[in-house]
This record gives sequence, C-alpha cells and structure tokens, in this order.
Amino acid sequence: MTTTSSSPALQTVERFLEHIFRGETAQAMALVAPQAAFVGARAEGHPRIAFQGRFTGPEGAQRFFTAFGEALEPGEFEITGRFGEGEHAALYGRLRHRSRATGRDFASDWALVCRVRDGQLHFYHFYEDTAALEVALGVAPEAAIAA
Repeated sequence: MTTTSSSPALQTVERFLEHIFRGETAQAMALVAPQAAFVGARAEGHPRIAFQGRFTGPEGAQRFFTAFGEALEPGEFEITGRFGEGEHAALYGRLRHRSRATGRDFASDWALVCRVRDGQLHFYHFYEDTAALEVALGVAPEAAIAA
C-alpha cells in the first residue's frame, strides 16, 4: 500500500494501516492518541466476538487487533478508494479472511472512517458485513444472511 493523497489525515491512516499489515505494532500504536476511540463494526459489541465493540487508546487498539488476529486469519484486503479532508479520512474496499475456529471464509465490502489530529488517530470506525462475519465465526446460523 502506498500513500497517494496530499491529505495529512489520510496519510496518517495509511501509515497506521501499513504498520498493522507489517506487524509493526509499536509503530502503529504510536499513531494512536491516548483517548482514541476504536470501534470494531458494532459499538455495542457482541458477546462472542471479542473484536467488536468500543476500545480506547493504544491499549484498546492493541486488544482490538489482537482479538481480530486470534479469530481470523488475514487474507485479501483490497482498498478500492480513499479520500481525506481536514481531520477526516475514509477508505473502502473488499476483504476476504478465514475464521480460525470454523475454517469458513468471511468476505465483505468494508469502509473505514477516521479522525486524525496532530498526526494521531482520535477516531477509528471499521464497517463490515457483521451478519456474514457471525456466520463465518460460527456464532450465527447461515440462515442469518440468506435473506
């Protein structure tokens, strides 16, 4: 992934993601403000999905990504669009990961909305198909997405 925008907020988010994808946790967490809000799809969380909910600061972000890695084997993560203005940045695309518990694939369109101040993430909200995720993780029946 390469930074292609002159938006400082977008550049910060892309740099953060590059560190995450490379496993450079310390460098990624240095870009997270102490009171940053990280939201994994559902702000209210899910009792059986540890990386959904609201997390605070670098420690919370670390818990979010650790729980993600424990549940899903990362696969494809395609960024098809990105934009930023002022302190806001957004990216979107398509992903495909595999559940470590069930072996099922999880495919979804996704979007990420962030707010950046002074070179640090203050808000990070990742959107994805939560029904498809629940089926892939085995916490909801396949009929949940059959409609």
